[in-house]
Amino acid sequence: MEFLESNWGTILGLLVNIGVLKYILISLKEKFDDYQAKAEARDDATKSLCRTEIISICHKAQREGHIAYYNLENLTLLYKSYKALGGNGAAEKMYNKTINLPQIEEE
Repeated sequence: MEFLESNWGTILGLLVNIGVLKYILISLKEKFDDYQAKAEARDDATKSLCRTEIISICHKAQREGHIAYYNLENLTLLYKSYKALGGNGAAEKMYNKTINLPQIEEE
């Protein structure tokens, strides 16, 4: 009991500091969760845009029966980004079919 009487100020200060630290950690966690949610939404939007453009390039190339070199390069870069963001499915099948088409140099 003597310890509490002689150190009550230190103990009270410690408890206040613990409360402040808890408040800071909760605030940081909320900001981090919000940041993660926004980052996930950006990734989903980017993946969707990549998928749309991949399908567009593939449809055009398959309709024409060939793919221009510059479109093949764009398609490959889009596909790599799409896969890195977790994309798969129909776009993958279309990509694999399209890269095997004859390649032409377009002016």
